[in-house]
Amino acid sequence: MRYLFGFLCVCTLGIMPVVGCSETAGDGGSGGTAGSGGTGGDGGTGGSGGIGGDGGTGGIPLCESAEDCGDKNECTADVCDPSSGLCEHTSVRDGNSCAAGRGGCYGGVCNFVSVSVTIGAKEVVFDWTTDRCEDFDVPDCPAKVVRAEDGELVLFDGTALTYYLSRGADFDRLERVCDPPALVSAELLTPESYQNEEWLWSPYREGASWHVLIHNEFHDPLAPICSVSPCWYNSITSAVSTDGARSFTKPGAPNHVVAPAPRLWTPPDTPVQSWYGDGYFEPTNIVRGPDNYYYALIRRMRIDPTMGIDVRGVCAMRTKTLSDPASWRAWDGGGFNLPLTSPYVAGGDVPECEVVALPPGAGAQSLSYNTYLGRYMSVDSHLIWEAGKQVCGFVFSTSLDLIHWSDLQLITPARIGCDTDDTTPGQLEPVQVAYPSIIDHLDSSANFERPGRTPYLYYTRVNDDWLDRDVVRVPVTFMLED
Repeated sequence: MRYLFGFLCVCTLGIMPVVGCSETAGDGGSGGTAGSGGTGGDGGTGGSGGIGGDGGTGGIPLCESAEDCGDKNECTADVCDPSSGLCEHTSVRDGNSCAAGRGGCYGGVCNFVSVSVTIGAKEVVFDWTTDRCEDFDVPDCPAKVVRAEDGELVLFDGTALTYYLSRGADFDRLERVCDPPALVSAELLTPESYQNEEWLWSPYREGASWHVLIHNEFHDPLAPICSVSPCWYNSITSAVSTDGARSFTKPGAPNHVVAPAPRLWTPPDTPVQSWYGDGYFEPTNIVRGPDNYYYALIRRMRIDPTMGIDVRGVCAMRTKTLSDPASWRAWDGGGFNLPLTSPYVAGGDVPECEVVALPPGAGAQSLSYNTYLGRYMSVDSHLIWEAGKQVCGFVFSTSLDLIHWSDLQLITPARIGCDTDDTTPGQLEPVQVAYPSIIDHLDSSANFERPGRTPYLYYTRVNDDWLDRDVVRVPVTFMLED
């Protein structure tokens, strides 16, 4: 990219001329005498002080060397064109390191920006002891909020098998709606049905239509080994509501599948000590990009301890038509070209998506475009290094294109299940926490996909009884650092 910079300068009597001004000031008097050698302009208009007219090509050039053209952006190459005296700023090669190795250059911009984070006082949004509809009504996914057409707010934070929503006129008046629930899981006993245990995970409203990505879990009830250790077979499916998110249906099931597990379900042959799983898990928020595509990130996992397989990563997918589950395409390493086909339709294993460049081991539980940082933000629970020490907590990464991501930065230390949890100072809670998400109460978008500098961090607090979980929020302030 080429930028041309000019300078507007005013030279007044008794002040030294600056770069870009003519070397000789115009004489006083009426008529404004033009300078010789092309310094002044022809026919300057008269007046007090005698201002020289436009024109003339004499004077000091805008730049003489590259040092005159520095734009303080390490993702551009700065040069001076000696023939014109103009500065040129050209994007360096995509992928070049920037921010001391914490980010990469893409389109002439570093995807990493150094940010300091402060958090405020905790506020309980959902208290399981008083707000639940039933004992198994627990917050079991990252909180997401959608604004209805009439301005009412709807909070998604429930669980299978019966998924309840909270509604309210504003963020301080959200109340659980127990009758009716928004979705009751189909609990079919076959993997190819893709209607098993179902979470309303990622909602997005378009007019009167509420589309949602479902986190669907199949747990084989007939495999004896799976009764000993957890067996997971996961896919991403979809549903829609046309009654203001009071009920959701899956039109055309099993054609409601968005991202089916890429392999046919096969239970392990031998017992496993931990868990066995395969498929796509936990879609993030849906975010609409400037190209009018809808984007989401999904976890890709294949874990088989008996074969030494442990593959984990995050993939990106997009569509222009939320109402068509088959229209989603995943990143294949070169573009969004991969159709996500069911192996039960294809008759065998199908290609799986290529993971995006998040830091090793990092996931993505919340996705948004942060207007203050000017970048996409992914939020996760993770262990990172801070000042030479390992710190467990809620973290974020930034991206310009949803494919290439910066190093992680800490939002707050928290007990997320790391070995160092008990010794990390400044923990958010004295108990375990999970499911972080960013929601900005000042965001005017219907789907709260564009937070700014002062959003809220929402998370689930797990109390002594694993059923006793609360949704808590804390105000967050981001501050860009030099």
